[in-house]
Amino acid sequence: MAAKEVNPEQLVEELAGIMKKEGLVAPPQWSNFVKTGAHAQRPPDDPEWWYMRSASLLRQVYMRGPIGVGKLRSWYGGKKRRGAKPAIHYRAGGKIIRICLQQLETAGLLAKAGTGRKITSKGQALIDKSAASLKPRVEKKAKAAPKKTTKAATKKTTTKMTTPNRIFLID
Repeated sequence: MAAKEVNPEQLVEELAGIMKKEGLVAPPQWSNFVKTGAHAQRPPDDPEWWYMRSASLLRQVYMRGPIGVGKLRSWYGGKKRRGAKPAIHYRAGGKIIRICLQQLETAGLLAKAGTGRKITSKGQALIDKSAASLKPRVEKKAKAAPKKTTKAATKKTTTKMTTPNRIFLID
């Protein structure tokens, strides 16, 4: 089963668990105190955020590779709140992304390409294995979904909701 067919959040969580268990990446000492970019107001709340970011980076390189740090900085950036002024998109911090990619390289999951980094066969096998382990969960949810309802059961009902100056029709 391909990584494109499963839920990305579940795949990243699965990959992060594997990376932590097998020791493929390790957060530096300063990772508890650092923000993820100029747009962030505080450091991440999740103590395991380094593994999640590494897994997410591995998935992004798998999907978009070869890709460089500059594009990934834009992808992981966000809007900075500037008070009364409009928010502006800021790129994410490059050091976090660069160190995660370097750790994934030393683990043998990524390799340098001419324009950035690309996935190796070992990295692709890890992602495909993780996606395959999620397949039974996806199929169980599909089987548990309710069957189609009849036309009588899908009859629309309209109710009026009034506020002091407006009337809304809710279907």
